[in-house]
Amino acid sequence: MHADTQVLNELGLLFGAAVALAMLGARFRIPAVLAYVFAGVVLGPPGFGLLAESQALELLAEVGVILLLFTIGLEFDLGTLARAWRAILLGGGLQVGGTTLVVAAVASVLGAAPGAAITWGFLVALSSTAVVLRLIEDRGETLAPHGRLATGVLIFQDLCIVPMMMVLPALAGDGDGVGSVFMLGVRAIGVVALVLLLSRRIVPPLMGIVARQGNREVFLLAVLAVGGLVAWAVSLTGLSFALGGFLAGVVLADTQFSHQAMADVLPLRAVMMCVFFVGIGMLLDLDAVAAQPGLVFGLFFAIVVAKSAIAAAAFVLLRFPVTVAAIAAASLAQVGEFSLVLAGAAREVGLLSVDQERAFLAAAILTIAVTPLVVTRSPAVVSHSRALRAASRLLDGREAPDIVTGTAPTSPHVIVAGLGVGGRTLVDALERVDIPVTIIELNPDTVSQQRALGRHVVYGDIRADEVLRHAGLATARAVVLAISRHDLEEEAVERIHALRPDVTIVVRTRFASDEGSLRARGLDVVSEEFAGAVTMAGLVLRRLGVSSWDDHVSALLDEHETLGVGDEGHLGPPPEQHLAATRLSRPRDTPPGA
Repeated sequence: MHADTQVLNELGLLFGAAVALAMLGARFRIPAVLAYVFAGVVLGPPGFGLLAESQALELLAEVGVILLLFTIGLEFDLGTLARAWRAILLGGGLQVGGTTLVVAAVASVLGAAPGAAITWGFLVALSSTAVVLRLIEDRGETLAPHGRLATGVLIFQDLCIVPMMMVLPALAGDGDGVGSVFMLGVRAIGVVALVLLLSRRIVPPLMGIVARQGNREVFLLAVLAVGGLVAWAVSLTGLSFALGGFLAGVVLADTQFSHQAMADVLPLRAVMMCVFFVGIGMLLDLDAVAAQPGLVFGLFFAIVVAKSAIAAAAFVLLRFPVTVAAIAAASLAQVGEFSLVLAGAAREVGLLSVDQERAFLAAAILTIAVTPLVVTRSPAVVSHSRALRAASRLLDGREAPDIVTGTAPTSPHVIVAGLGVGGRTLVDALERVDIPVTIIELNPDTVSQQRALGRHVVYGDIRADEVLRHAGLATARAVVLAISRHDLEEEAVERIHALRPDVTIVVRTRFASDEGSLRARGLDVVSEEFAGAVTMAGLVLRRLGVSSWDDHVSALLDEHETLGVGDEGHLGPPPEQHLAATRLSRPRDTPPGA
């Protein structure tokens, strides 16, 4: 069979299996990323052998990683990146340096030569940029405190990859590596600075010219051209194309075209990333697991536990809040895809044996495979950990705000969790009609800003009982969840109902299809999807000169609340408890103090 036809057949099989397993996993709340990895295990050499490693699949996977970092860069303009210097330089430096030193010391105790011991430290220090950033983005946490910290550390790790590769010959006894690394650093700083400077002045006007043509295809090609050229320029310094993709995204993030660029690139990125994660599953060597199970699983548990502990200690040492440090450290507890390349290079220069490389690769793939579950569950585990809550009370006073200033409110008030655009708007509206508000927020910077405005703010996780008690749940008239995370909303509702079953809960959710399960629990729900549709309808009616446009919009709201929305997004009869609930999502005729 012709090679090109073989690749097309393999892609069809790959996408078909990925879709089937992703849909099956969704029924059990298994992240799609994990389903893709499992598809690689089933279809690749570890399973039925229907897929084989090929240069074409490897190239598509590499493009997926570049596009992922490109879209992440679109959310980090230069101002945001400058503000994240502590996470990148200090957080990344301490995490990489600390992990390397600890692992090297342990390897030396176990009998490894100095060069091999440092190599083991390099291998464990790197985390999976592609997996972690994809999961953080899927959960809407890219700009959350722990998301920014993890992203900063991953950027620093990517900067370390090439120097690590070039040091390997020196560790193996060839003395040419150190000078090459120094020259690489000089060239990298100069060329990257030049690329960023020129791009800030050249890219915006050029993209403006393209955008004025009104051709979406040409605009997409221009976006890809900017990404490709910047990535290529960065690669000339010896740094990776993936890091170049991130810098290209940063360049476009400072322009007004970043949002459209993101929208156009996302479908292409999704396809390529599917290939990447399937490829990760194909790398799992089940023979190595069967031949050395003790070594493989020992490495697996040692990497996950030790790496997360070292990273958390480093972040706390830099005065990040304990909860932020713990969640960010858990997301970095796997071995990165670039470590797999580094392990091959280490074997070639004699720093690793073939058996050691096979065992390490198997353990590394296992750490990547469990990462989706770790990232998904770590916020809940952290929020319910008594030890971490005690550590937070002991340590966070050094930088993070106290859990609350003053005593818990004893008069009727409204608790608002989450202070994004929706949360801020709601707080402003409640204050205009003299309804007392208590805010629950996990971003320490936002907490400090709001307290400076004289607002009563509780620092903590809405799912923690202690936080809810300090927020005055016992006397609250209502609790509003403006966090747009369906899984967190479900957990928060459980804790609130356990402490105060009779309180009114209003939930903001992203999609109308999520309303059914929440309304069935007696909650009042406002979906961003439906709210946006109603706002659009009102605007169109008003622009068309319909004098009674407000009445029509009110009718839409009344019909929506009367019929409800089912689990699949279709209209259906609402639960009785929803009709009986006191609704805060619409203005009432009762006075503010009633």
